[in-house]
Amino acid sequence: MEQRNELYFTTGEFAEILGVKKHTLFHYDEIGLFSPAVKEENGYRYYFVWQMDAFEVIRALQRLGMPLGEIKAYMQERSPELFLKMMDQQEHQIDQEIKRLRSMKQFIRHEKQNVQEALDVRLDEPYLVRREECWLLLSDVKGWEERKLAEEIAEHVRLREQYRVTQSAVGTICLGQDLDQGKYNRYVSVYSRITRPVSGLKTVRQRAGRYVEVCYRGYEDSMEKPYHLIREYAERRGLRLGQEWYEDFLLDELTVKGYGDYIVKVAVEAL
Repeated sequence: MEQRNELYFTTGEFAEILGVKKHTLFHYDEIGLFSPAVKEENGYRYYFVWQMDAFEVIRALQRLGMPLGEIKAYMQERSPELFLKMMDQQEHQIDQEIKRLRSMKQFIRHEKQNVQEALDVRLDEPYLVRREECWLLLSDVKGWEERKLAEEIAEHVRLREQYRVTQSAVGTICLGQDLDQGKYNRYVSVYSRITRPVSGLKTVRQRAGRYVEVCYRGYEDSMEKPYHLIREYAERRGLRLGQEWYEDFLLDELTVKGYGDYIVKVAVEAL
């Protein structure tokens, strides 16, 4: 361009105005996404001032998370109808990402609460506490063997990941009638704590009320130790206990090394 019009900019000038590197403009040209208005035989490139609008469209679509290939396809065929269709798709993806981030935030809060409780609690000393109502995603355990329990836990985790309902640690339930007979490792259900019922999944409500709880160190795949601690506590205070005994992990593989340092909380409703 022998006499460059003031409405045209070199690659360096255009990059500086847009706040990007020259390499970005070169790359966009190479892939056919955004090219200079003028390419001279001597290699000089010039961008027209109003190309800024097209570049800002590309930048806006990038902020939405669109890959450059999809942006190129849209820019070549763009229309009001295609824009609305594309925005519907992007809105759906954003909604899914919001759900994922909310789930992650819930997980962080839950784990922080568990760890702080584990650091503050007096171990091996039962206590009476009032708990609010909560919901549990429940899976039945169809066998008594330890291997079967592990399989049920793995299947439970896959189920909740499929529905993206929670990332909290998996708890277990024993029945008081089994514990009374010395069956300390007969787990009947595994569960995850959730914020609300989920359609299509087995969810149950853990009632609000008074609960006797105890925390202890070291997981042995048995309710024997907490069972006796809670039973003795309840008998001294004349408390009747419910049938469902809930076992939760305050400290587990996420925060400590090995079962010996796990902090386990067992809770049963005081009727």
